[in-house]
Amino acid sequence: MAAALEVKDLEVVYQGVIQALSNLSLSVPEGSIVALLGVNGAGKTTTLKAISNFLPLENGRVTRGSITLGGEDILKLPPHLVVRRGIFHVREGRHVFAEMTVEENLIAATFAQRTQRSRKEAFEEVYAYFPILSQRRNQAAGYLSGGEQQMLAIGRALVADPAMILLDEPSLGLAPLIVREIFEIVARINREKNVSILLVEQNAVIALKYASYGYVIENGRTVLEGTTAQLSADQDIRRFYLGVETHAH
Repeated sequence: MAAALEVKDLEVVYQGVIQALSNLSLSVPEGSIVALLGVNGAGKTTTLKAISNFLPLENGRVTRGSITLGGEDILKLPPHLVVRRGIFHVREGRHVFAEMTVEENLIAATFAQRTQRSRKEAFEEVYAYFPILSQRRNQAAGYLSGGEQQMLAIGRALVADPAMILLDEPSLGLAPLIVREIFEIVARINREKNVSILLVEQNAVIALKYASYGYVIENGRTVLEGTTAQLSADQDIRRFYLGVETHAH
């Protein structure tokens, strides 16, 4: 399977001095779900921001390494052109336009569309995956529940018709049942639309359930990688991320 996204030997510095990533490498094969695990501050969100080129907005920059999509260098592309290449970043904390209705939020996302398709077709697809948003289409996004806002954030990504979604902490602050529902829909989008997903998630149990491959980051570098079956069986992963007590025999 051709690697859709390749990140190699990435180094990121904030404010010219604070090293956030060093020698970080990962790949996301086309049509796969890949999980990025690590404690808070390990560099997971920074990795996503480097890919979507949001770093300059926070006085950060890539000082070494490469990021390619389908073999094309995207490291220097401004964020709107990264989206045009097919990568849509659903940021941590949901970031919907609170004053605007659900439908207006989706309209805003049409400016990021890569392909020519009607607004009606794009919105119907979103409402098919997230029926609750159809019922709320004329409601201000700020009045949605946390789960509905997360659905809207993912729905906006769908409007752009992405090849890949960078999904940052989708379970944050949500009840377990809602988290499961959202992950089931994300898995369907991956399966039915062949959209690759790079998933940053504190909830390692659910991340390893839905992803096929994973990377563990510590202090800005990749320390472990493998299939999710391999990672789930790893004693350190079980102890630190899955909360499972392991005993030596």
